[in-house]
This record gives sequence, C-alpha cells and structure tokens, in this order.
Amino acid sequence: MAAFSLVLGACGGTEDADSSSASAPAGPFEYKDARGKAVKLESTPTTVVAQSTVAAALLDAGYQVKGAYGELTPGADGKLSYQAGSLDLSKIEVLGKTYGEFDTEKYALMNPELLIDYTFDQKALWYVPQAQASRVEKLAPTVAVPGNYKTTDEAISTFVELAGKLGADTSSSALSTAKSDYSAALASVASVAKSSGLKVAIMSPSKDSLYVVNPAMLPEATTLKAQGLDVVDPTKATKDVFAQQSWEEATGYRDVDVILVDARNYDAAKADLAKIATWANLPAVKAGQVYPWYASAPYSYTSYAKIYQELAADLGAAKKL
Repeated sequence: MAAFSLVLGACGGTEDADSSSASAPAGPFEYKDARGKAVKLESTPTTVVAQSTVAAALLDAGYQVKGAYGELTPGADGKLSYQAGSLDLSKIEVLGKTYGEFDTEKYALMNPELLIDYTFDQKALWYVPQAQASRVEKLAPTVAVPGNYKTTDEAISTFVELAGKLGADTSSSALSTAKSDYSAALASVASVAKSSGLKVAIMSPSKDSLYVVNPAMLPEATTLKAQGLDVVDPTKATKDVFAQQSWEEATGYRDVDVILVDARNYDAAKADLAKIATWANLPAVKAGQVYPWYASAPYSYTSYAKIYQELAADLGAAKKL
C-alpha cells in the first residue's frame, strides 16, 4: 500500500530560482530540523539535494536544488506528477524516480553539501531507503522538515523560510503574487462553503479498505474548515491521519455531498471501486461529485493556489444531495 504510506508519512519559475540559488549568502547556515537536530555550516550550501516534493516547494519559493529523488517518473503523457511541481529534470541530477530508489554513488559524486527530506516520525528521512540511510548521512549533513503541519499556511511558511536561508529572494514580486493568488483561492473556497452548505469527506479508497481522513490531522483539511467548509470526521474514531474502515462501513457516508479522493491512486483504482457496491451506491459517487485531493502536493503558494482554486470550482458545480 505504497500510496497510503506516502501520506502517513508554477509561479516562482526556474529562471528566478537559478539566479537566487547562485547568489546564496556566504553563511553561516543554521537550521534546527524536525528531529531536533541543529545543522550548522560555516557557509551556505550550494550543492543541495532534496526529495522531489521538497525540491518543488523550494523551487516555488525561489530556490533551485542541484539534485532530487522521489516521484520523478513521467507519466504516459511525458509529464511529471503534480507532486513534482514545476521541477525540470534537465536542470537537476536525478538520484531516484520512485519510492525506494536512491543512487548513493551518483549522490557521492556530486560532492553534496546538504540533503533535505521530510520526516514523519521525527527520526527517519522519508524517501531515503533505510538500508542506505547511514551512508547518506555520512556523505553530507541532512535536514528533516516536518511531514505534517496544522495548516497549509504553516507548511508553506516553513519552505519559504528554508528557501530564504539557502539564498532565495523571499521578498520577490513572483512570490508576493503567488501568495496573493493563494489568498484569493482560499477566499473563493470560503465563499462557496458559505453559500452551499456542502458536507465533504476526504478519502483514500483502495480495493480492500476505505481510508478516511481525520481532518484534525491534515493541514489541508484544517485550512478548509477554517474557511467554513464542513469537512466531516470519520465515523470510526482515530488519532491518526486516516481511519481504516471496512467497505461495509462505507454506508456511514451516505449523507456526504462531496468526496475528495487521493489523486495519486484514484484513477488506477476506479475500475475496482466500481465493483464495490457500498462505494458505487454512495450518493456523492452516484452524483459524480467525486473530485481530486492532491495528497503530497508541494507546500507552496503556487501549488496550493491552483489546488484551492480548482476545489472552489468543483464545489461550486456540486449540489447539496
């Protein structure tokens, strides 16, 4: 269940990012990461490698990394997943294209100065394979950023601050415009939420189980609830991001008007889900009011301006059932 584990766990263009990273401050570089580890370098690192979603968030904040690893396999259309944001693979060293891949030898040849990844347990780096972790840690200092936040505002601020420490111009007009677009998108969500009264559930359905998001544990959900959107709790109590429920328990979501589903795996699972009666007969599914939830999208103003604006449009087209 790789897709599930990922959560449990294009403005700001490349031209601007290249110039900002090239003019990085002399240093020192200091950062206390999510593991409580204080990283101190005499000079600001210039050869920085990051997990792909982290790299994409930094790019939107104005900083171009030198290498990346993560979800970097192009689809049938030749395009990268939304999880990679605006990354251009021709401008970075690719060290791995999916979960579990990391080319340690290629990484060593880069003479890396810093590696940045998420952590979900305040111990391990999310996308660095455990078998290679000790060697990766020896090759260069590592920074672990939190895998979860209270709101998307808090998450985005984390990456803007880090990009600034690496040399990005966080007062740029591009970043200011992206932030304005983000605020406008949230205002659109708030307007639709107020007028529609829609009840929304966020889910990651699989062939064997239904995973329903606990909104208190997901920054997107708490942000949307703050805009007045009625994001429902799972019918099964949990303190985790997801409540794992049986398909028989799916009937508990018959009063939901809209379902947001995990965009990473929904298209591949559609055919199998159509055969599950308790899913196919949910009013929201029958009404075609199932829309994407962009799990593991880059935490940037650019990324979430698009996500929230698309959501506002989807909610605006939905009906109270």
